[in-house]
Amino acid sequence: MRRLLTTTATILTVVAGLAVTSSTGPASAAEGDEGPVRVAITGLSPIAPGPNSTIIVTGNLSNTGFDDLDLVSVRLSLSSAPLPDRRSIRQAVEGSEDLTDYALYATETLVSKRLRAGGTERFEVRAKAADLLLPEPGVYALSVEAVGTGPAGYTTLGTAHTTLPWLPDQTSPVRLTWLWPFATWPGQTANGVFLGDLLPRELDSGGRLSNILDAAASASDLVTWVVDPQLLQATSDLEEGYLVEEDGQVRPGTQQGAARRWREEFQAATAEAERTRGRAPRPAPSLWDLPYADIDADAVERAKLDGDVIRAVTSAPAVTRENLGRPAEGTFYWAPGGRVSQGTLDVLASSGVQAVILRDNALPPLPAVDYTPSGYADLDTRFGTVRALLVDSSLLDALTMPQGNRSEIIALRQRVLSELAFVSLEGGKETRHLVAAAGSTRWDPDPLMLRVLLTSLRAAPWTRLIPVGEVLSLPPAPLSRVTTDYDSKSRARELEEAYMARVKQAQEDLSSIRSVVVNPIGISEPISAALLRTVSSAWRTRPRAGEELLDTVQRTIDARMTQLYIVPRDNVTFSGDRGSVPVTVANEFDSSVIVGVTLVGTPSARLTADQLDQVEIEPGRRASLEVPVRIIGSEPLRVSIQLVDERGRAFGEPTVLVLQTTAYSRAALWVVVGAAIILALLVIFDIVRRARGRGRPPREATPAEPSAT
Repeated sequence: MRRLLTTTATILTVVAGLAVTSSTGPASAAEGDEGPVRVAITGLSPIAPGPNSTIIVTGNLSNTGFDDLDLVSVRLSLSSAPLPDRRSIRQAVEGSEDLTDYALYATETLVSKRLRAGGTERFEVRAKAADLLLPEPGVYALSVEAVGTGPAGYTTLGTAHTTLPWLPDQTSPVRLTWLWPFATWPGQTANGVFLGDLLPRELDSGGRLSNILDAAASASDLVTWVVDPQLLQATSDLEEGYLVEEDGQVRPGTQQGAARRWREEFQAATAEAERTRGRAPRPAPSLWDLPYADIDADAVERAKLDGDVIRAVTSAPAVTRENLGRPAEGTFYWAPGGRVSQGTLDVLASSGVQAVILRDNALPPLPAVDYTPSGYADLDTRFGTVRALLVDSSLLDALTMPQGNRSEIIALRQRVLSELAFVSLEGGKETRHLVAAAGSTRWDPDPLMLRVLLTSLRAAPWTRLIPVGEVLSLPPAPLSRVTTDYDSKSRARELEEAYMARVKQAQEDLSSIRSVVVNPIGISEPISAALLRTVSSAWRTRPRAGEELLDTVQRTIDARMTQLYIVPRDNVTFSGDRGSVPVTVANEFDSSVIVGVTLVGTPSARLTADQLDQVEIEPGRRASLEVPVRIIGSEPLRVSIQLVDERGRAFGEPTVLVLQTTAYSRAALWVVVGAAIILALLVIFDIVRRARGRGRPPREATPAEPSAT
């Protein structure tokens, strides 16, 4: 059955080939066609062929079928005209469409007389540029076809696709700014404990950050370094010895040496070299900050925590200088997802960022243009204009292509070179500035790809790598752009609303600590920095890790708040309706506190209490206070005793006790006694009156008086 299917496919291929002009030969199979041979291009030179160049393509042929193949050869195929647009470049490299339309039979080269099933052979095919008869400068589709004889006869066995930039004449090179981010997932608690050993592994030899640094150090003048100060700070902490928490267990870390080597290499690579043997020193690379912990500014601004955005931006330079020994040139905001809301942009502008890094589709030209414009624009905010660095979408797509082997790296390289060649031809003599960058500040490129691409970009005459400062110094772009809406899809990518509500509550709790502690810096700064780490854009892709970090920070805050408390006591009974409630306040902070005390009854109308304000308690001491009160009513009264700051805001949880007075009981007793006495007196009086009435003689009758006549 398998042989029958293979034979049928071969017949269809041959029939299709007969429908093409004789110059095309057997039809090539675009990527996705099931051929028995996998063709992998592992080399293509020169980078920039000229009229006298010999184009050399090398690679591998692998027989993935079940049958041996005879007289296996390779040959080149080309498109007869330059590709019409940048979209076609992607299609040509990916092989989603076969854009070659004539075979170069003169290039056919025998690779193997018999390619065994499962076998692999190297190939090399050459072609003189003059023999290609390329009609005009441009980017051409190029394919390597494997042909040979199998069970179904002579046919095309497999095809690999790529592109060939052809710019024999001088063009105005594209100025390319390539931004290289250095950032990590900032899982470090307020106590300095690292949640897992991800960062130490990234810094160690062969780790993600180690690979990026090695490549950047070899071309420090070609790329722009954008570093998260939190990474430098965490690396310094690792050097001094550190703890790692995993699965609820805390253990000592063991990668101090790797952290020290990475920091020293980073410091050496970003420092200006000394003058040697009379030569000018190598200039230091262009180094820029991210806001501390690469925060998700849109989520933070939406939670109405603008102060955290400003603090992350303004604190970044000092952290970099402290941990690197040199300042950065300024601070960029790298928008996660490539877009930023207007409200966030206003906050960023107020904090002093030099630029925001967006994707070019966030600010499309208006009206649309039929060429690639320079990748920068100026955005209006309430605090002036902010320059936007617009990452080219096609270059971004190219840099995210697979990089698992040399064949994929060559495909990526040709895609990038072709994209830039196409742009250089679009504008004629006009200088174009493009920005290239990864899709995330925590990118994970293959180190071989970085070296190959850097070498190629340096050699390509149609491209010139420049530092970002040149783009920032350009006058406003003449092209008008329109800001696309920061829509619901963009908001859905932010840190979740419920998560940010927890962060906001933690900020309020920390503010309470600051409000009562006389010198809170030593207490609040580590927690404040950890809270900034909880709002890192890194947690967009690892939300559980963000939740874990926030849990640890909240526990630290809760533990701190319990260091200032009211010592519980028994219920209090007064002999009258007035008295003083004894309150003992304990301060276990390492700093003095200033606190007040309020009492509230339930119901509140039954208690009148003075408020104690501005009571200072020294560190490690207890203060015994008395709060004057007046109780109304004889029933027991539930009273809440609350610590408050200087503004009257509650601190911590209240302590509850019951107040009771005996004054109303005694008053009632006296009333009863008085009533009894009065009643007794009345009874005695009545008895005496009656007794007197019984002892008096009866009254005699008197004669009538004569009437007057």
